[in-house]
Amino acid sequence: MSIAAYLSRTARLSASQQNPVRTFSSSSTSLPSFRALKSVIKSEQDPIKIANLFESSISIPTFRRHRPLFTLSVHKLSRSKRFDLIDRILSKSITNSPAPQLASEGFWLRIVMLYSQAGMVDNALQVFNEMIQTKKCKVTEKSLCGVLSVMLDNKIYDDKFHKTYENLAKKTGVSPGVKSYNLILKAHVKAGRVDEAQALINEMESNGDAKPKPDISSYNILLGGYLDTGKKSAFDMVVKQVSEKGLEPDLVTYNYRIMRYCKSKECVRAKKLLDEMISKGVEPDSSSYNAVIFGFCKVGDLESARKVLEKMVSDGYVKATSFGYYTLMKHMVEEGEFDGGLKICKDIIQKKWVPPFEATKLLVNGLVKDSKADEAKEIVGNFKNRLRGSALQSWGMIEASLPI
Repeated sequence: MSIAAYLSRTARLSASQQNPVRTFSSSSTSLPSFRALKSVIKSEQDPIKIANLFESSISIPTFRRHRPLFTLSVHKLSRSKRFDLIDRILSKSITNSPAPQLASEGFWLRIVMLYSQAGMVDNALQVFNEMIQTKKCKVTEKSLCGVLSVMLDNKIYDDKFHKTYENLAKKTGVSPGVKSYNLILKAHVKAGRVDEAQALINEMESNGDAKPKPDISSYNILLGGYLDTGKKSAFDMVVKQVSEKGLEPDLVTYNYRIMRYCKSKECVRAKKLLDEMISKGVEPDSSSYNAVIFGFCKVGDLESARKVLEKMVSDGYVKATSFGYYTLMKHMVEEGEFDGGLKICKDIIQKKWVPPFEATKLLVNGLVKDSKADEAKEIVGNFKNRLRGSALQSWGMIEASLPI
């Protein structure tokens, strides 16, 4: 459906809705119009037409409830650098919304986050202020967290972060909870102020009821900061604090600890920690396994890395990702273990992934040297079948230098 046809149809729908004699069910009006709208917005590239589509459809309840279309529209306009149009459509979303919607804090936060998505921080903060001034909805800690998230998402960690938060807290009178403090902790860590994050946690622990007590997420943020800065003793101290306070480690806690051991080349301890988390009912994700696989590869223990990869597949908690396979194949061929590298390469191709170019080149060269030219040719043939376009051309240049 063309944009003209869609707009014409919307106009007819609007007129029919204003006529008290004629009524339609949602299945005969809004839904077909909404389907047409989705199709047109997804295909339309002209930012002005996208804005016109958006504005002409804001009165359709189905459209107002469909968040992905709001996100898509803002994304397309942002990509076109039409921030004026983003402001226009989001402002109209507020002015054209019915009273029940304006009474929802979540509605205002949606608009705020859409502005944030486009990097329009000042506009996002203006919406917060409008929400407070109009007093059309109850303001809770969600709004404090929303302000802090806008800042974090746009990499604002300096004085503006803290002043904006403090001003909003005063205006609303809302007491910050642990979620708000965790976002403040993130800002400190993102800015490299890990010591200030530690000091804030100490305050939270010692100020009685004046501040909320830190939770496991609070300590995870601190662990991430110390991991990034390489302060192993401070990291271990936080792990000890978590244990002493009786907090239950979660997936993030375990992953950070696994990465800490792998960075220190203590891969056996990392593997034991992986086993421990599973035994305690904390389901690992792909990062849990991949960190241990990478750690074993870096210390040259390829057999242990292979077993962890097999464990990831057999445990069934996550769908195996390409990272573990690529990492193991790369290190195997670099260490001259071409039979093992061949098996992993075949697994990669069977999963319809594309093996890493350089590792494949080393594998083919190694197989030829080991008098396994047939296996090398088979790999090259299967490998090329996975390539398209420029990737195929790039491989052609590499293949020209191979001894097959």
